[in-house]
Formats: sequence, C-alpha cells, structure tokens
Amino acid sequence: MADKKNKLGEHLMAQGIISEGQLLEALELQKVQKKFLGEILVEKGFVLEKDIVKILSEQLNLPIVTDDELILDEKLKDIFPPKKLREWKAVPFQFKENTLIVAVANPLDMRAIQDIKHLTAYKIKLVIATSSGIISCLDKWFGSSDRLQAAIDDIEIEKSEKKEEAVSNIRKLEEAVEDAPVVQLVNSMIREAIHQRASDIHLEPQKEGVRVRFRVDGVLHKKFEVPKDLQLSVTSRIKIISGLDISEMRKPQDGKMKISLGKREYDIRVSSLPDSFGEKIVMRILDKQSVLVDLSQLGLDDAEQDFFKKVIETPYGIMLVTGPTGSGKTTTLYSVLNKLNDETRNIVTVEDPIEYELNGINQTEVNVRAGYTFATGMRHILRQDPNVIMIGEIRDLETAEIAVQAALTGHLVFSTLHTNNAPGAIVRLVDMHVEPFLIGASVIAIIAQRLVRKLCPDCAKKEDVSRELEKYIQPYLAKIGSYQFKKAQGCPNCDYLGYKGRAVIFEMMRMTPEIKDLVLKRASEADIHAMAISQGMSTLQMSALRKVCQGVTSLEEAMRVTLLGKE
Repeated sequence: MADKKNKLGEHLMAQGIISEGQLLEALELQKVQKKFLGEILVEKGFVLEKDIVKILSEQLNLPIVTDDELILDEKLKDIFPPKKLREWKAVPFQFKENTLIVAVANPLDMRAIQDIKHLTAYKIKLVIATSSGIISCLDKWFGSSDRLQAAIDDIEIEKSEKKEEAVSNIRKLEEAVEDAPVVQLVNSMIREAIHQRASDIHLEPQKEGVRVRFRVDGVLHKKFEVPKDLQLSVTSRIKIISGLDISEMRKPQDGKMKISLGKREYDIRVSSLPDSFGEKIVMRILDKQSVLVDLSQLGLDDAEQDFFKKVIETPYGIMLVTGPTGSGKTTTLYSVLNKLNDETRNIVTVEDPIEYELNGINQTEVNVRAGYTFATGMRHILRQDPNVIMIGEIRDLETAEIAVQAALTGHLVFSTLHTNNAPGAIVRLVDMHVEPFLIGASVIAIIAQRLVRKLCPDCAKKEDVSRELEKYIQPYLAKIGSYQFKKAQGCPNCDYLGYKGRAVIFEMMRMTPEIKDLVLKRASEADIHAMAISQGMSTLQMSALRKVCQGVTSLEEAMRVTLLGKE
C-alpha cells in the first residue's frame, strides 16, 4: 500500500502536476494526519480532485463516476450506517445482477474496502468518485444528523481520553466552550440549519439530553440530541458568541450574532429561557436576501395585485397586515415599502427589532429600557416630515391613536396586528378603545395572511379526494373553477419532507362604505366578515384552495394552515 501511495505521488510529479518539495511536504503531513495522500494534496491546493481521480482510475483500472452520476437508489439507503459511509467516503449507489456498485474516493484504503465487503452478502464492484462529490451525495441522502452526531461522538471520545474535571467556575467554563470540538459542533449546527433553510434552531433541555430541532417551512423537525454532559458547554458557547452573560442562568436573555456563509450574510437573534432542565435556547435565522422580495414575487393573482396597487396609490390612510407570529407579515410590509421607495418619498419605520436594513429607508428601533416605545417613536417621526410610516406593531391604545392621527393628517401608514382574520382587526382596535368613527375614517384596507408549504416539484403526485371532503369544499371550488390536487411524497431534494419553500395566502378586505357603517354600529366580527364576503372578499380558505388547485401546495397543508374542513 505504501508503494502505491508513492506511485501516486511519483505519477503526479512525472506529469508536472506537483513538485518534489510538495510531495515531500504532503508525505510528512500524512505521517501526522493519517490521511490518504491524495486528500492531503487536494487540501493543500497542490492538485485538483479530478487529477487524483484520473490517475487512480488509470493505475487501478477502475471506472470513474462523475458527481452528476451519483444518483442514489432509495433501496440501498439502509445497507450501511451513515457514519461509516462518511468515514470510508463511500456511496453504494447502484445494484446490478447481485452486484453492489460502490463509489469510493480512496480505493487504496484496504481496511475500508474489507469492511464494506463484510457488511453485505453481495458482490462488490468499486468505482471512483471525488471526495467532495461523495460528501455532497451523502448530505443529500442522509442530511446532517449523522454528521452532527459524529461531531458529538468525537467530543465524547476526547472528553473520556482527557478525563476532564467538571466545570467549577466561570473561567473554566469559558475555557471549555472555546474547545475546538465544541466550537465545531455549534458552527456545524448553524451551517446545517441554514443549508436546510431553517428559520429557527431550538435547543431544548430534557432530562437525559438536549433535543435539537430545526423549524423548516414553519414546521419543527427533530435533528439530533446533544448528550447531557455537553449541555452547559454548547449553550454557553452560543451565549458567548451572541453577547449573552454566561454566568446568568436564572433570567431570560436576548442577544444576536452575524455570520457569513458564502456570499450571504445572516443575522441570528438568540433567546435564552430558564427551563426546569437547564436553559432553552432559540436561534432565529434572518436572511436579508430572502425577505427583500419584489411585490410581484409574492405570488399574487390579478385581483390581489389590483388590491395592492390601489392601496399603494392612496395618498393617506392605514393598511393593516394581520396574522400570527411567523406568518410573513414583515416580508409583505418590506415588499410594499420597497415598491414605494423612491427619491420623492420620505419613508420612516419604527420596529422592534429592525430585522433587515433597507437601503433608502429611514429605520428606527424601539428601546423600552430607554423609554423609546412605538408611541414615542411615532411622535418623533411625525416631526421628520414623513410621507410613509411603518409601525412594527400596534400594541396599545396610545400607538393606535397616534397612527390614526398620522393617517388623518395626510400620511400613508402601514402596521401589523395579531388577529386571526381581516375583520378581526377592527374588533381588536375597538377592544383597544379606539373610537369606531376614527377607525372608519383612517383604515383603508386590512390584509390577513398565512404561509403554506409548497409541494416539492420533484416528487409531488396526483391525489384523489374523498367524496365527503369534496362535497364540503365544493362551495369554495365553485368560485375557483377546474382543479387537480397533488400530495406530498418526499425525495432527497426536499430531505424527504415532501415540501420545499412556502407561499403566501391572503384575505384582503377593503373598508367600503357598508363596512364603515357596520363599524360605526359596533357590529360583530361575524357580521363584518359576512358583509366583506358578500362584497367579493376572498377568504384565507379560498386563497389556500387556489394554491391547491394550481399545484402549489397540498389539500392537507391547506387544511392544516386554514382549518379548512374543521370549522
């Protein structure tokens, strides 16, 4: 085996790909790192992966498999443990006539080859692929749970070898959390969450360990578990890099950090909460590029585009966007502000917190400790000669009254409320003791919205709907027209979730004279809702069904988000 390694180096030298000095340097590193010679040469930048693969193919008479050809067969997934496949840098990707074809990055690793043969009764045929191609393939196949678990195992092994004493003070704790494996584990967890398009990372202390879940497209999925004896090190590492006090474990704290991954920059908001088994940590990942979308990219139909156009062209008044936390309200408001953003307008926002910096727009952040609230901010903004104002949220009567006065004095105001539907916003304002005549005079439109998961285009299949359900949804479908339902399946491209990305559904209500009259009479939410529907308002259920009929989402997802069929 040593001769073959030297032949690889000599062959590279003979072709002028590397120098003798580079080969000697790599061989010296190999004695310490115990890696494949070709891998060290690639890591040092002396040679390209494709050169190593080509030479090994010629020397060993083995066929080459390109990265694009590493298409996995689901039936082969459970043959080998994912941790072992990463260790061997091998992918069993095809099965032909009782022969398992395995792609390897290092066909000279005889121990790995023997282990592969011992774990299956099939004949083994080796082919060569690049190391990066194999790792990418395994990432698509298994995701990151096995890789992160391997990082945890490495920490466990290192701890047992070092026989570290329990952390007894803050200084020792700070030293422990700077330990390279802990740093690598936290970094890998954040990178993998971003790779999987997660909006939040949850670290939840349990009796026996720490459960780690990612929220992907609005739904939490368990990824792996951190052992109990690593809980303090991992949570403290996160607290340190987000500016939190690691000595304070009995009070909630909020912090933030910035990271760069490739050409994208991410803001991460960190929240800690005392829990019965330790500190619960939630990290919200904010991707600036994902929120700065054009209004036309929200997936609006013709009627919805017309609605937004009329609101934006209105010189003054209040437009409210309602929905629960995480329903995309900020994205919608930022998209509207970007549409209005030009040299002729002074646009000012007051937010809690500023989630993304918008070029050309003046943004200010609430600071409750300093006495700077939404209401305080609004008073000062009105002295700044604004044309358009965005209030992060109307939370109390004082803020609501200032927003109304701003609208009545010639300003276009955008804000949010937490209500379940559009008519509910009116009832909420009345409950805050805003006078009904002021609501009718200032509010021009209310939008309720939700986010539904989009079906993965690579694996969605047609779905037959039961007669009972079809009978129930027929009144909605009659207003939509022809339809064809699809359902989620799951494939490597969507991490076997069946969904990839999210789309917005809207319920848009205009403040017509008839609705204003109901507001003055303090009518119920149900009466306002019925009037809005009679005047053409499309409900959240109908908007969701349109997405179903277009093949954007599934009927199951529409029912989950809008309670369709459960009213």
